Amino acid sequence: MVVSPTPYIPSFIRSFNRYYLYPQYSKDVINYKGTAVVRPPYFKIPNNKFLSLNFKNLSKAIDSCIVEPDSISLIHAHFGQNGIGALRLKNRIKVPLITSFYGYDSGRLSKLFKPYYRPLIENGDIFLALSKDMKKDLINIGFPSEKIVIHHLGIDLNKFNPSLNQNNRKFTFLVVARLDEGKGVQDTINAFNLIHNSNMELIILGDGPYRNKLINLCRKLNLHNKVKFINNFKSKNPRRTVLNHIRKCDVFLLTSFTNKLKSKEGTPVVLMEAQACGKACISTIHAGIPEVVVNNKTGFLVKERDVEGISIKMNLLYNDRKLLKNMGEHACLHIKDNFNHKIQIQRLCDIYTGSMKNDI
Repeated sequence: MVVSPTPYIPSFIRSFNRYYLYPQYSKDVINYKGTAVVRPPYFKIPNNKFLSLNFKNLSKAIDSCIVEPDSISLIHAHFGQNGIGALRLKNRIKVPLITSFYGYDSGRLSKLFKPYYRPLIENGDIFLALSKDMKKDLINIGFPSEKIVIHHLGIDLNKFNPSLNQNNRKFTFLVVARLDEGKGVQDTINAFNLIHNSNMELIILGDGPYRNKLINLCRKLNLHNKVKFINNFKSKNPRRTVLNHIRKCDVFLLTSFTNKLKSKEGTPVVLMEAQACGKACISTIHAGIPEVVVNNKTGFLVKERDVEGISIKMNLLYNDRKLLKNMGEHACLHIKDNFNHKIQIQRLCDIYTGSMKNDI
């Protein structure tokens, strides 16, 4: 059973920010591919001063969905706040609780959540981190090292096939991201501006609160004819639009950095998808990215905010097509061996079995 507690936020509050949206909530159980899914609403005040009340409401919403506790053998909470919310249910039905962390819950919001993490630290059974870097963050918060397991995400390789690029078009650099400050798209644009080559283009695919600033930056740099912004969410099939552009591009970029709010990535799935399509990637030495992109083998990693370094690697891959092809081939194999969702699902099943046997 999947329980997806969904904050109820009045429309007059949501109208102030179009990015502050949640899926519709429903108390009805929906059958999705044989799995029962329920999205119980809970009242959430969008202000950090009311965290204690929000967590209580979250706990009640989760607990209210389980009417047959004997049918539950294990709880797997996704995101730290849902781990906190699931504690009440765990204590009621006496089963193991596994909590997965994804980045902001172990980084930017960790100080805010820390007082509420204490019961989870004491009573949670296993804590899943996406990377070695995230494990260090969790240890710094106070989670016991012996209870932390690194578990990578995986992708369905059947959906991502290597593809050759057409030779009769411009060399294409591609960014796919939520357009906020920490994704570092502004650094990619500034790096692209250092390269004066009419046979290159940069495509930025996505939407977010930083979009207008990025568009204005391109206008300021007089790049409006060389940089294209595409909002895939306005297409009929946003995911297919992403895949089509990944397959057509020559090089994929994601130059994330830790911003002033201490926001960090986990292990970006889009980097796995690009490499599964045989694309060399340029990214940063940030969070769990070095575990996804192998520097000098499946792509290049540069320091955060290193605009010149990004530019040098972009130029290198444009000029050395043999290197580009070689990195793309290694990228595909790397994802197949390390981020295949079948392998990761089996690993997760082993973690489940071990937790129920108390033998992790």
